[in-house]
Amino acid sequence: MLRRVNEQDVARLYREYGYLVFRRCVVYLGDVTAAREVTRDVFVRALRNPTSFRAFADSRTWLCRVADTLCIDGLQRRHNLTASADTVLASVIADDDLESLFLIRRVLANLESDALRLAVLFYVDELNEEELAEELGMSRRTVAKRVAELLEHTRALTSQRNAS
Repeated sequence: MLRRVNEQDVARLYREYGYLVFRRCVVYLGDVTAAREVTRDVFVRALRNPTSFRAFADSRTWLCRVADTLCIDGLQRRHNLTASADTVLASVIADDDLESLFLIRRVLANLESDALRLAVLFYVDELNEEELAEELGMSRRTVAKRVAELLEHTRALTSQRNAS
């Protein structure tokens, strides 16, 4: 029998993973206010749906999957990313990370939801192809092909940025 998740459990998870989930949401959404709301919703889901939460062996994985789902759903409803994403990111991300995160934001802005999840797992979580295949339930060959497409898309954006 699964032990019920209580408020203390969720508080501990928030202390441990709250910033990780928040930063992930900022990368997706480019909006600190929306990222805070989604972060809150992720932890509320852990409290309200303990069966789903406890079914995962790794709390971090569950929290990130819920954050990914909520962020992608939000992006699909809005149909575009906010124009001020770079300014928002600059206010929450360390200076040494800004250049790569701005590039990631440009990459994310042009992707469909499946490719968007792959990009976040690849660039933000830094999963390798084997880990991506396991996380996404795809063959390693399919993941390799999609990562190659993602890298080509990123190179094109980098070339475009350098040209301007």
